[in-house]
Amino acid sequence: MNDHKFCFIICANKENYLNECVWYIDKLHLPEGYEKETIVVRDAVSMASGYNQAMKQSDAKYKIYLHQDVLIVNTNLFSDLLELFQDPTIGMAGVVGRKELLASAKYTENWDAGAVAACNVSDAFFLSWPFEEGEKWNDVVAVDGMFMATQYDLSWDEEDFDGWDFYDISQSITFQQAGYRIVVPGIEREEDVWIFHDAGHCEYDDWEKYRKVFCEKYASSGHSYTETKPDINRAEREKKRQMVMSAFEAGDLERTCRLLEQLETGETDDIMSYVGLFIFVWDGEMTLLGNTNLSVNKFGEFIDQFNEVKFMLRRIYFGWQDEAWPVLREKLRSGQITMRMLWFVMCSSIVGFTRVWWEIYALYQKEIRIFFQEGDILKAENLLQQQDNVHLGKYENIMKVLIQVFRREVEKGVTLTVFDVFQDFDEAVTHFIRLKLYLRRIEFGLSEPYQREAYEYFIQTHVSDYLILQILKANIFYKVDFCNNMAQLFAREEGEGSMRAGLYAQLAELEKSKGEEDE
Repeated sequence: MNDHKFCFIICANKENYLNECVWYIDKLHLPEGYEKETIVVRDAVSMASGYNQAMKQSDAKYKIYLHQDVLIVNTNLFSDLLELFQDPTIGMAGVVGRKELLASAKYTENWDAGAVAACNVSDAFFLSWPFEEGEKWNDVVAVDGMFMATQYDLSWDEEDFDGWDFYDISQSITFQQAGYRIVVPGIEREEDVWIFHDAGHCEYDDWEKYRKVFCEKYASSGHSYTETKPDINRAEREKKRQMVMSAFEAGDLERTCRLLEQLETGETDDIMSYVGLFIFVWDGEMTLLGNTNLSVNKFGEFIDQFNEVKFMLRRIYFGWQDEAWPVLREKLRSGQITMRMLWFVMCSSIVGFTRVWWEIYALYQKEIRIFFQEGDILKAENLLQQQDNVHLGKYENIMKVLIQVFRREVEKGVTLTVFDVFQDFDEAVTHFIRLKLYLRRIEFGLSEPYQREAYEYFIQTHVSDYLILQILKANIFYKVDFCNNMAQLFAREEGEGSMRAGLYAQLAELEKSKGEEDE
């Protein structure tokens, strides 16, 4: 037995979840003089069987039995386990457990110790239970199988528990009968959790079957089996889900939404959650962009994309922005995803997503500037359109307006567009703000020196009438006065017959007529 070795043991059938699980394992701080290994068991006939197989392959003293959808976010896990296992009476550690025996063995429904951050596809949450003040560890009688660390090798009961339920509770009893304690860490804050469990919705198809096996086997420990009322609604639940899928596959998203809303608590599964998220993203993109790459016929691709984005966002949340953002950046640049999708993925898969959103938003703003500096106005515009005006910052909203003006200037063959004059994002925005202030001076009829200063700025920066008219439309209140003052300014500076003087005189009459009609 190697006393300076850790071994992770994982039964897996989903490579994308497994790869993410291992990625977090590789980020753990390994104490000097220690080594680690990971054994993955594929095609296991049961959890207990797979664990026995791997346990016999490793000479590591410390073994961590882990679900493939668990992310270890406590980078000091090894040090914490070494500290814990200095006590030879402690044989096993989990993250979530039960303090006292439950005669019914319904432990999964009644945990009362430890803490975990988790996600069920459409919602992320943090669970923790009170613990003894001043105590670092809570003694428990059973732990959840998502994470089970041991310092002794005891065989898993693969004969009685030949499926995927109660193997963890059985192994907990095995350790107790061998005279060892079982503990979970006492945690109050989400930041201190050991793991994030991307669990999804659990159906527990054979859970009742194995609960009976467990109670009968451990009756001498105080367990007794009383049959739970049969699930008479299972067929009806499946029928409802099939109706949702039929409407969805037919492309009737409105009917799909109505049917989803009719599902009651406990009737939603992973697929139903993904369908709902698909519709949220589809609607968000259609509303803002008028188009979407999402297709009902490529629902499986949406799920894969959703999960990959979810993994990257979580990496950012847990502190690895530099290793996650390049992946998301490339997806945004290539049009595989939008900011709308990022938003919905974030809301559904991260507990405290607000901080991550602002990190992403800062990177998003930087990306817009990069496109602008590269002269790729269309890509900058595409990114800007992926956020509604409420969620955009002041500068980004101004840039959306400037791009609209730029398009109009190009369409009308203006010699120098706003982006020919200002090729830096912040300078262009500052120009807009300064121009707006000059135009407001004219709106309120300030004296000629102020108006002349404004005129000189128009000439110096090649301000087009399309830009002035955009500001007139959105930011000028006294439109008739403004247009009359502009007409007088251009007549004074360029002559009574100047084209611009005539333009604003006509606009003054038009605005006056509109005002009279409104009255």
